Amino acid sequence: MYVRRSNMEDIPAMMELYAQARVFMRENGNPNQWDENYPSRELLEKDIAFGNSYIVEDDEKNLAATFAFIKGEDPTYYGIENGAWLNHEPYGTIHRLAGNTSYHGIASGCISWCKSQIGNLRADTHEDNKIMQHLLEKNGFVRCGIIHLANGAPRIAYQFAGDSTDYRDGSQQPVSGEQPQQNYDPQTPDQSWSVREVPSGGRGFGIASMVLGIISLVLFFSFVNIPLAILAIIFGIIQLTRKAPKGMAISGIVMGISSLFLLVIFWTCMFVSAARTESTDNSTYYYEGSENDDASGDYYDGLYEGYQQGYKDGYYDGYYGYTPDEEFYGHTPDDGFYGYLPNDDSYNFHGKNGIYY
Repeated sequence: MYVRRSNMEDIPAMMELYAQARVFMRENGNPNQWDENYPSRELLEKDIAFGNSYIVEDDEKNLAATFAFIKGEDPTYYGIENGAWLNHEPYGTIHRLAGNTSYHGIASGCISWCKSQIGNLRADTHEDNKIMQHLLEKNGFVRCGIIHLANGAPRIAYQFAGDSTDYRDGSQQPVSGEQPQQNYDPQTPDQSWSVREVPSGGRGFGIASMVLGIISLVLFFSFVNIPLAILAIIFGIIQLTRKAPKGMAISGIVMGISSLFLLVIFWTCMFVSAARTESTDNSTYYYEGSENDDASGDYYDGLYEGYQQGYKDGYYDGYYGYTPDEEFYGHTPDDGFYGYLPNDDSYNFHGKNGIYY
C-alpha cells in the first residue's frame, strides 16, 4: 500500500468512493452524518489545494481509501463540552475517512499512517457512527467530550495523545481529571506504509518527454530531430526531479538520446558513401580486350556508359576518348590526334572532338 497526496485527477474516483461510503453508513444505522452532497467536489478541491487530501493505493494503483489529514488548529475544536482534551499540544486532525471494504483493515492503516506523521491526533464522529467510534477506540483514541461543527451539529470528540501523554495503561489522567477508557488494543499492530508523493499534474513533463522522444525517433534521419530530441531529454530530466511517476520521462530520455545516435550514424554513412562514390568517379577506366582505333568495337561503359579519363567519358579509340559534353578530342583540350567532326564532315588536328580515324 502507498499513501500519497491527492491531485485533481483523483477526484472522480474519490467521489465514487465517498458515494459507496454513504451507502455503507446508511446500511449500518448512520443515515444522517453525511448527506448526498458531502463531501462536495469544492471541498475536495480545497483539501487538495491546501495539500491536506490523501489517498491510499495498492500496488496496482487501485484506490483503497481516502482521507483528509490536517496539521494545525481546527476551529471546531476550540470549545468542548462534557469533557476536555487530553492536552493542548500541536496536533493533527483526521477528517472524511472513507475506505474500500474490500481491503481488510484499511481504515486502521490510514490512522496508523497519521500517527506516524504526528503523535498527537484529534478526530470527531457522529453519535450514530458506531463503526467509526469502535475504530478510533481500537486504535488508542480517547473519548474526550462533545464538540460542535460550524453549522451547530454535535459530534463526539476523540484524541490520541501518543508518546506525549500515554494513557494506554490507564495510569495517567487526562487534563480534565477524568479517567480515560481502557480502549487501546495492544494486539492491533500499526500498519507501516510507505509514502509516495505525487504533486498535482505531476506527469505533464513525462508525457511531453515521451511524445517528443517518439517523434524524434521516427524522424531520426532529419535534422529536425535535433531540437525534438533535446527537448525530450530536457523535459525528461525535469520530470525526474519531481516527486512523480518517472517511467514516461525515462522512456523519453532514452528515445531522445537514441535518435541523436541514429542521426549521427545515418549521416556518417551517407558522407562515407558519397566520398566513395566521388573516389570511384575520379578513377580512370580503360577498355579491356580491344585496341580498335576506329571505334568499331564495344566501349567500356563504367559509370557513365563510356570511356572515362578523369571526369570525361566517351568511346575508346585505342589511346584517348571522345567527349561529347565538352567537344574536344584527346588527352587535354588542346592536344590530341586527328579526329572526325560529325557536324561538318571534316578532320581536325587539335582541340576538337571526334572518333579517331
